[in-house]
Amino acid sequence: MKKTLITVLAAAVLAACSTFTPKETPVMAPVDADALVAEHPEYLDGTDFLCPTGPQELTPAPKGYKVFYLSHYGRHGARYAWQSDMYKRLHSVLGDAHDAGNLTELGESFRDRFESLYPDVRYRTGDLSRKGWQQQQELAARMYANFPSIFGNDAHVRAWTSTSTRCVMTMSSFCLGLKGQNPKLDIFENFGKFFLPAILPLDGSNPFRKNDYKITPVAFEETWDQYIGRTVDYKAILDRLFVNRDNAIPENKQWDFVSYLYFFAAGMKSLDTDLEFYDIFTPEERVALWKIDNFQFYAEAWKTHLGYLPILEDIIAKADERIASGEVGADLRFGHDYTILPLMMILDLDGMGKEVENPDDISSWCRTSQVPMGANVHFVFYRKPGSDDVLFKVLHNGKEATIGLETDMWPYYRWQDFKARFK
Repeated sequence: MKKTLITVLAAAVLAACSTFTPKETPVMAPVDADALVAEHPEYLDGTDFLCPTGPQELTPAPKGYKVFYLSHYGRHGARYAWQSDMYKRLHSVLGDAHDAGNLTELGESFRDRFESLYPDVRYRTGDLSRKGWQQQQELAARMYANFPSIFGNDAHVRAWTSTSTRCVMTMSSFCLGLKGQNPKLDIFENFGKFFLPAILPLDGSNPFRKNDYKITPVAFEETWDQYIGRTVDYKAILDRLFVNRDNAIPENKQWDFVSYLYFFAAGMKSLDTDLEFYDIFTPEERVALWKIDNFQFYAEAWKTHLGYLPILEDIIAKADERIASGEVGADLRFGHDYTILPLMMILDLDGMGKEVENPDDISSWCRTSQVPMGANVHFVFYRKPGSDDVLFKVLHNGKEATIGLETDMWPYYRWQDFKARFK
């Protein structure tokens, strides 16, 4: 990472107010989802949206408090499609329809664009992309620029990851990004099933998995299939591509194919290509597909989110170790969207712990774009020399965030108050 980037990031941080002024904790209210995506159409990429890596203005610490430790959970960086058969399935269905003369003019255009990309992606399912590697370097640079005193020569950085290759690559890139800022920085990267409680608590390969967590069913009865049926006419999308959709795809597989089209188009920003594929959807359909994805993401995560408490328990335990020892540095964890979202729900981070009673309100509280490629949550710790008082704040994708805890000094919270609430 070039030092010029660090200079820019550091200057942005120093440009913030130099003295601490307590702020009122922002009141979490439902977001007008339609207005939000009208202003930020990039959010319609959902979990394929790329987490911004640029500088964010941060509130300085209260007088006398010095930053000394950071605890991080991050999603892997930008990647190729995760569905194991997506590229092969699109290639096969579109190819058969082409050979049968069953593609419309738009269908032929879509296939031509897809086939020009296919040789580069067909064997890359689930891999971290070059953009994902670069993204993690930039996120590491921002972390270093925001909190350089955490990463001095006396600091110790420990990193853990899930067993997924893209997460291992993400950890490696991020740690190299930190090392690039301070070559003398002590970093130890960890990998293995032993560490899964802090990364993937409910993973089937986790030997310490606990199954006695409380299940929290969603507060509504409508199913995902019912929600799809009243939210989008997905067959109209297929009719733009195929002369006869039923000849191209069996009726019971048509929604699955449309969902692949949506995720494929959304994933283009993660790759080194200028190709676009959103022209097969109307603007209204893009919003509808995004809301359907939000429904599924929320409904699946909410039911089991308390099963991810071991992540928070690890954050607390390792923070207490650092506080007791006085050791400076950071603990870094790298996982997935489906693991970081439950952590956000447990924390009620920026209102994401809201129990939604009406499916139409899901996108007002919990959106896939809040868990983008490279999504991250930071606990940043501060202490006053000679005092046992420890403060912390939480950053969500680089921005100061609220959690389900009272404070009179937002964005800062007292560590003892947090442990009393969440431990």
